[in-house]
Amino acid sequence: MGTYLHRYWQSEFAGINDRERMGGEYRPYLPDTLHDWKGLMSPDAVVAVNRAEQEVRALNNDPLIQGRVGGLARFLLRAESVGSSKIEGLTLSARRLAKAEAAASLGASPGDSTASEVLGNIEAMESALRLAEKPSRIEIDDLCDIHKTLMDRSPKPEWGGVIRESQNWIGGNDFNPCGASFVPPPPGDVVALLEDLAAYLDSEHHTPLVQAALAHAQFETIHPFADGNGRIGRALIHIVLARRGLTGAFVPPVSLILATWADNYIKGLTNFRTEGGPDSIGRAEGASQWIAFFSSAMSRACADIHVYAARVAELEADWRSTVGSLRSDSSADLLLQVLAGTPIITVERASEVIDRSRRATEQAINRLAEAGVLQQLNVGRQRYRVFEAVGVLDAFTGLERSLASPTGNTMTANPNRPTPDRPPRR
Repeated sequence: MGTYLHRYWQSEFAGINDRERMGGEYRPYLPDTLHDWKGLMSPDAVVAVNRAEQEVRALNNDPLIQGRVGGLARFLLRAESVGSSKIEGLTLSARRLAKAEAAASLGASPGDSTASEVLGNIEAMESALRLAEKPSRIEIDDLCDIHKTLMDRSPKPEWGGVIRESQNWIGGNDFNPCGASFVPPPPGDVVALLEDLAAYLDSEHHTPLVQAALAHAQFETIHPFADGNGRIGRALIHIVLARRGLTGAFVPPVSLILATWADNYIKGLTNFRTEGGPDSIGRAEGASQWIAFFSSAMSRACADIHVYAARVAELEADWRSTVGSLRSDSSADLLLQVLAGTPIITVERASEVIDRSRRATEQAINRLAEAGVLQQLNVGRQRYRVFEAVGVLDAFTGLERSLASPTGNTMTANPNRPTPDRPPRR
C-alpha cells in the first residue's frame, strides 16, 4: 500500500546553520505498484481523458500539420524539450537555443551552458522516441540509456544512467531531508519499483493517455536518478503515447503547458501520492485528480498547436508569394517546407535535411535570402553562414506568451515551481 515511512536522519554537522546541521525524522514515500492496478476513475477524469485523446488524434490529422510533417515535427520536439527544461529552471528563448544548435552543428562550442543542457534534453527526447519504436519490452537499462544521453551535456555527466543508491529529496536544503517538500522512496526500493514500472509500460490495462499520466507520475515519485528525473519522466510520456499509437509523427508539447501551470502540476503529483491500499477510495480519487489535470494540459497543448500550425501556414504562404514561382521538389521548394522546423539553419544542415547537394542547397539559400525569407546571422566568433527564417521564432514566442495569459498560470514569481533534486552531501 502507498505509505509515508518514518525514518531518522543522523546529523553529520556539515551544514552552515542549525537547520542544515540538524538530524531528525523525515518521511520518504513508498508508492503502490502499478502493473496490476485496475482502479476506477471519476466521471470527470473519464470525460477529460476521452476529450484529450480525441484532440491528440485530431492534431495528427490536421491538414495544416499533415502538409508540414517534417518541419513541424522537429519544431514541436524542440518546443517540448524547451518546456520540459523550463520546469527545471533551465530557461532560454527559442532563438537562443536555435543559435546554439546551429553553432553545435558547425562543430563550434555553443558557449552557453544552459543551451547545452537543453540540447542534451533534445537528444534525450530523440532517443526516447527511437525507444518507442522498440518492439520488445522497455527495460530499466533503456531508461538509463536515455538518462545518460540527457546528462552528457550537464555539469554532472558522471551521474548519467546511474540509479541512485542513496536517499535524495526535493526542496529543503542540501544537507538533510528533514524540511524537504517531498522525499522519494528509500534507495533499497528503487529497482523493484522500476521493474514494476517496466511491467506496466508493457501492459494495456489503460488507455494510452491514462497510461502516460500514471507512468509519468510513478516515475516522478520513484525519482530513481540523482538529477534529471523530471525531464526523463516527461520523455516517458511521449514513449508511452508513441508506443500506443496515439501521437503518430508529432509530439504535443505538453511540457509547455505543465511549465505554465506549474503549481497545479505539483498539486496533481502530490494528489497522486496517497496513503492506503491499491483499491482504496483515496487512491482512486488521487489518481483521478492527477489524470484529469494531465488530460486538460494535453488538450490545451493540442489547441495551441493548431493555432501555431495555422500561423506557420500563413508564414509559408507569405514566403512563397515573396519568392515567386518555384519548381515543385526543387531545393528552394523543399527548403521552404522545412524552415518551420529548422528556423536557424546552415548550408550544411539544410543540405542534410532536404537531401540535396551542398551547391544546390547554397543556391536555394541565396535565393531565399535575396527574397528576405532568410536573414544572415552572426553565430560564434567566426563568421559562419547561418540564416534565420523570418517570422518563425517570433510566432513561437507568441505561442509562449499566449500560454502565460490569464487563462493559464505563469511561472513568474511562482513559489510552487519544482525545486532541484537534493542528493545527500557526503
